[in-house]
Amino acid sequence: MSDPTAPSPTPFPRSFYVANGIELFERLAFYGVYVVLSVYLTSVVGLDDVTAGDAMALYAFFRLGPLLGGVIADRIGFRAALIASLATYVAGYAVLLVASTANEARLSIVLIGLAGALFKPIITGTVVRTSPEGRQTEGFAIFYRIVNAGSVVGKTLTYAVRVSVSLRLVVVNAVLASIAAVGLAAWVFKEPNGSPARAAEASAGGDTAKKPGIVASLRGVGSALRDVRFTGALVLLSGFYFMAEQFYQTFPKYVTRHIDADAPLEWVTLVNPLFIALFQSQVTARTRALPPLTAMVAAMFVGSASMFLMGSLPGLWGACVSFGVFAFAEMIFAPRFYDYVARFAPRGQEATFMGLTVLPVAIGGILGGLVSGRMIAAYLPAEGVRSPFTIWTTYALCGLGCALAMAVYHRLVRATAAAA
Repeated sequence: MSDPTAPSPTPFPRSFYVANGIELFERLAFYGVYVVLSVYLTSVVGLDDVTAGDAMALYAFFRLGPLLGGVIADRIGFRAALIASLATYVAGYAVLLVASTANEARLSIVLIGLAGALFKPIITGTVVRTSPEGRQTEGFAIFYRIVNAGSVVGKTLTYAVRVSVSLRLVVVNAVLASIAAVGLAAWVFKEPNGSPARAAEASAGGDTAKKPGIVASLRGVGSALRDVRFTGALVLLSGFYFMAEQFYQTFPKYVTRHIDADAPLEWVTLVNPLFIALFQSQVTARTRALPPLTAMVAAMFVGSASMFLMGSLPGLWGACVSFGVFAFAEMIFAPRFYDYVARFAPRGQEATFMGLTVLPVAIGGILGGLVSGRMIAAYLPAEGVRSPFTIWTTYALCGLGCALAMAVYHRLVRATAAAA
């Protein structure tokens, strides 16, 4: 029973809700485009499958951007950085809307990638700065609900426009959503100063002057990557994200070419977040006792099974089963990934090492794009004989290989550490 005399919790400030509103529009635009981007690049822009896959890999490269995006935002201010990133989003989506050549498509992806690299640390940093003391976990819970809401709305709008009007015009949604986000950033968003306690601490300690510059940040990243054990683990763990990317890089063409061009592929992708929303707490409770490495290796095996099921089970029903199974892989993997990486961090370098958790995501996306384009051209061509079982089984074997290599690698690392 709550104490009626207890003080009410400090409310979230206006800037917190404005930032989340901007996040909603940004995710609406991003997921609405990304869910059909591989199909858009071939069907609308006119790229071949290999070139389209390489373009998807180029976008994945910019997932490394948040390593320095936060440094830039700290230097020029959150509001200025936010307006710059969202304006770049508008330009990137506008170029994609009119793109008709490979170079124009690459330019749009570079602009969208740069915008995302700067945007992500601004919004998460704003959540940190504006969450009242003791309510930061609640703040991030609200933030992640907004992320998923943006995904649902964006994908739903994309399906409606793609089926009712045309594939090219799905990008209009992204342009309009990004313009709305720019308006919020320019006229409503206020520079977050943080909670009173954090502001007082920063003022007393000269926190701003102590923030590392870009050169210092790069040196810290280089120092972390020279830890061979750490870098090796991140490379092997990228196999999980390699599989995850295929739901965006291969799946759209698998559906539109092999099942039905008008099938609701956007809605099928919502099975994943739905399962996570329903079962994350139960899965976390049941796997909490597992060591982080054991949990992640198990997750990679489950992810591999998901890939195999996609190629084995027919139609959209099989696709839904695959998405559901992979959701369980994510629920096992994600909470333990950060725990595992944290164990490598020397005292005083925790932030740098944790910042590098974007590396497996980027590597998985880059390799995923390079491999998927060539696999699609060979086994899921627009015209000719298709073999979806071959392509999805290949992805499953890649995941299995990384899982086994990770288990062996960990044993070698432990043996080396014991000998030392």
